[in-house]
Amino acid sequence: MNIVKCTEAYLESLVDVFEEYRQFCGFERSQSETKAFLKKLICNEESIIFIAVDSETDSVMGFVNLYPSYSSLALQRLWILNDLGVSSRFRGKRVSKVLIQKAQEFAKETNAIRIELKTELKNTTARNLYKSLDFTVDSDNVYYRVPC
Repeated sequence: MNIVKCTEAYLESLVDVFEEYRQFCGFERSQSETKAFLKKLICNEESIIFIAVDSETDSVMGFVNLYPSYSSLALQRLWILNDLGVSSRFRGKRVSKVLIQKAQEFAKETNAIRIELKTELKNTTARNLYKSLDFTVDSDNVYYRVPC
């Protein structure tokens, strides 16, 4: 398994894994919209997407999508780990763990203060993985949202 920053060369393979991730999260498949969305992110460098690539087949095994943000109080960059997906063909092979470790390494390289993420309360598998990688639950703040 190789971890690389995603380029347009892997777009088609990424779309397949991303669509599987979207379905897992309860969204309808939309191959063309997903492709356009990911192409925009990659070409405009609006996010950093690292992919795990199978060494034997050159297939995308999984991905982690990081959006840049900043802490105005700390005067430093931070990264939002917004998406983490692994193809069902490659689950149980530590792909998620390796991708998160790459995100942590990248955050340190870019002098970020932290990585932030959210996950469903009932997703105990993900929560246990994050905990094993030194993520902690933020008990100091409340997360709000409003639909637009």
